[in-house]
Amino acid sequence: VFPAKNHIVVVNDNGEVWAHPVAHGSIGGAFQLPGPAVAVHGVPPKFVTLDKHHSRILVINASGEVWAHDLDFNSHHTGNAYHVQGPAVGHASHDLEIYATKHGLAVRNANGEIWVHHYVNRNAYGGASKMNSPAIAVHGVPARYVFKSNRRVIVVNTSGEVWAHQRTAGWDHGGNFAGAYKASNDAVAVGGVPAKAVVPWKNYILVINQAGEVWAHTLH
Repeated sequence: VFPAKNHIVVVNDNGEVWAHPVAHGSIGGAFQLPGPAVAVHGVPPKFVTLDKHHSRILVINASGEVWAHDLDFNSHHTGNAYHVQGPAVGHASHDLEIYATKHGLAVRNANGEIWVHHYVNRNAYGGASKMNSPAIAVHGVPARYVFKSNRRVIVVNTSGEVWAHQRTAGWDHGGNFAGAYKASNDAVAVGGVPAKAVVPWKNYILVINQAGEVWAHTLH
């Protein structure tokens, strides 16, 4: 489950891509974006993420290769896979997550470091450079969900607390993140129907539970 500009995108276990339009606090019915199956063939996928800046799904496989499928929300279509060229990304055992940014691919590892591979152009990226920041999601109450939201990395821990690291410089300039601060007074994804997915949406955290309900928490 991924947040797009005006949609929530779901890639299911069969590689089908579905989208729900989002407008004025309301989520519309799902429609399919037909096309080739995503992340079900070839080298097994390690990460699947949405690059909303280029309207595409990125599949990073266990060899560190990056493959992309363009999304067309107007014609309701998923494009064929194409290779985004560059060195291996996110293939190390301690690499935990990959975030697609406007300027490249950011990798968070088990040491709390973030390394960024900057785009050379839309279809190629270069070597990694380390962002300057305190360790992210490695201290205190264990992290349950970690994701990028605009200029922040958000950490939701197993107690439901929400902490944020604000980015103080661009992804494209080496950049850095500040220390953590409390970003919500709510306990997120710890009560009621168990959560199936937790994703950012503008200034909210959306919790999609196992009943398919969507609940929103405001971020400070």
